[in-house]
Amino acid sequence: MSTEIETKMEQHTATEFWGGDQRGVCLQITASGPMAVRDTAGAQLQEEGFIQVTMEEAAALCNALGGFVKGEAVRRQALLRDSIARAKMASRTVFHEVAALPDHMMAGPELAVMMVSRLCPRSVGGDED
Repeated sequence: MSTEIETKMEQHTATEFWGGDQRGVCLQITASGPMAVRDTAGAQLQEEGFIQVTMEEAAALCNALGGFVKGEAVRRQALLRDSIARAKMASRTVFHEVAALPDHMMAGPELAVMMVSRLCPRSVGGDED
């Protein structure tokens, strides 16, 4: 007898089952759709990918997955912080320089346009029209 375990995984299902006296209660994680196509004597067969783990293996996998999630979250957080720091630096070096220009330099339309054009990019990523 097996019991499907509710998870938030979209591409996989988890099922608890009895693995016999030697293995005890086990967990099977199965891909929801076909994972592999193999050629057998001219006929292609689609297989579902799955793994079966014992309670002890699931605990070890849980620890490894927790470490993976924590490491990836820290990496993404660092990327976000770097992106924010770059945006703040760009703000200080470009926009504040334009804002700090003396009023008399911005009085003439041609001069104002020239200053803004030199200091402020037309578009993000270097795309120019």
